[in-house]
Amino acid sequence: MSRTLFASLCITGVLLSAASTAAFAIEVLQTPGTGAQMVSLGKGDRVPPNYALPESAFTGWKAAGLKQPDIDSQWVQMGDSFVLVRRGNAVIQDVQPIPK
Repeated sequence: MSRTLFASLCITGVLLSAASTAAFAIEVLQTPGTGAQMVSLGKGDRVPPNYALPESAFTGWKAAGLKQPDIDSQWVQMGDSFVLVRRGNAVIQDVQPIPK
């Protein structure tokens, strides 16, 4: 395989993986006290610290068909999505749309 073809395939793979990460974006984030803000968040991004507090946890995760969060994580509802957030650093681990 030529080096040019190999490089092209590598670049295509990187671009496709970046596009699939963007598919998990949250379009609307409700921050208490500030109203709706248009933001785009996805896996690996940090949420405002109030979403990592235990009182923000969505406790109906099992009934909603979501996977059990790790001991140091919790599901929260943000806009039209359920977001799995690590409590220690407020980093998004997973995003699932809320079924309509």
